[in-house]
This record gives sequence, structure tokens and C-alpha cells, in this order.
Amino acid sequence: ATGPCAGANSPAPCLMSGPGFRRGPWLAALWLALLALPAAADEGVRPPEDTPAVTPPAADYPLLQQKIRQGSASLGEVRLALTDTDVGSLTNAAHALYAMRGHAWARRLADDLWALKKDAHPGLAWELLARAPVRIALASTLNRIKGRAAAEQRAYIRAHKFDVHEFHRAQVVFALGVNGDAADIDYLKSMAAGENDYVAQSAISGLALMGGEAARDALAEIWRDARDTPRGDLAKAMIQRVYNVTPALRKRGVETE
Repeated sequence: ATGPCAGANSPAPCLMSGPGFRRGPWLAALWLALLALPAAADEGVRPPEDTPAVTPPAADYPLLQQKIRQGSASLGEVRLALTDTDVGSLTNAAHALYAMRGHAWARRLADDLWALKKDAHPGLAWELLARAPVRIALASTLNRIKGRAAAEQRAYIRAHKFDVHEFHRAQVVFALGVNGDAADIDYLKSMAAGENDYVAQSAISGLALMGGEAARDALAEIWRDARDTPRGDLAKAMIQRVYNVTPALRKRGVETE
């Protein structure tokens, strides 16, 4: 077994050996599934109540988002998707823009959105685009596209780590998960252990997206501390599916499921 194992007097999570971390199609599927988290959250998780109510132009926003996630949307379709005044849906669209990164016009558009170039793109849902949580999602997309050059966006994301609104924190833990910086693992673990189930679910999923042994071991510790709860079950499922190993307890030299 590998992983964080303590002595015989204190049960600790161990990981039954397997071929290791699985990047590729399953992680891509997990990322796409996480884009739906804000919209799929329970009734206790809502965007801020002070978001403006504006009548958007007629559009099939779910279809537009699907095309963006698939990387097949046109500039006109992306712009139309960005007129959505449902804050959860617009947040998802900002995350999904990452899938369009192969197009130079999409990268320029993302830069314009961050710079709030309203005159260059009239008619978009600018009031929402200028504020969290949509701006956190956009910062995450730009961070993933620009890498080291996205220091401003990473600073913006981290500035919201303890935002009072759980919807915002959920975007932060997703963004930091896909960012992949091990320095954020302790923060993600703290959010996974917090009182808010929605943020905890997002943080556990963010650790799965992060990859690496440190993130794997953090998931194992979460499983150990939350065994036989939905959070523990999710952590175990992530370890099994992403890393292809099974967490178990070791006590007095015996491993048990």
C-alpha cells in the first residue's frame, strides 16, 4: 500500500496499489460534469439575490452552452450565450469558454471580457460579467489559457477564497483545482471539511481534477475523516476512478475496506 499511513495506534488512510493517476477522457468528463454544478445545486444554494433581472433576447442557452463545451460554437453563438441573465448559466458559459481556446477570436473575446470592453461587445450581460461569480469563472478560464501570464486572474480567484457566498466559493475551489497548484491543497481540504455540502462537493471534485500524489493523499484523508457519509463516499469514488486505487484503513498492520 502507498499513501499517508500512520502507526498501529492510529487508523490512517492507505491506498491499495494500482496503475496510478488517470488523466484523459474521464477527467475531461468530470470537468464537463462540474460545469453543471451551480445549476444542479439544491435550493439552499443560490446566486446572490441582488443580480439584475433583465429580459434577454430569445436564445436556446443550454444548446449554446453545449456547443461551447464541445468547442464547436461560432463567435455569434458565443456572444449570444453571453447575453444570458441567469447567473448560474452565465457562470457555466464562462468556464466553458476554455474549450474554445483553439480559436484566436475566442481568446481575444475572453481578454475583452476581463477588460470589460463593453463598447466592443454591446448587448452582453455586462452587469453580471463584471461581478463574481461569473468573473471568477472567467479568471479560471484565462488562468488555464495563459498559465504563468495569468497572475492577475489567479490573484482575483484567491481573493474570493473566503467569500461569504457559497456559490462564489464553489467557483473558487473548482478554479484552484484545475489550476493544479499544490499550495492550494490545504485550502481545498478545509472547504471539503466545511459546513456547506455544496462547497465541500466542489472542493473534493477540485482535488480530483488537480491530480498528483499530494491531492490523492488529501482525498484519502477526507475519506478517512468522513467515512460512511456522502462526502466520504465521493472522496472514495474520486480516488478509485481518477487514481485507480482503493483507500483502506491500516491498523496494527491490517488493511480493511
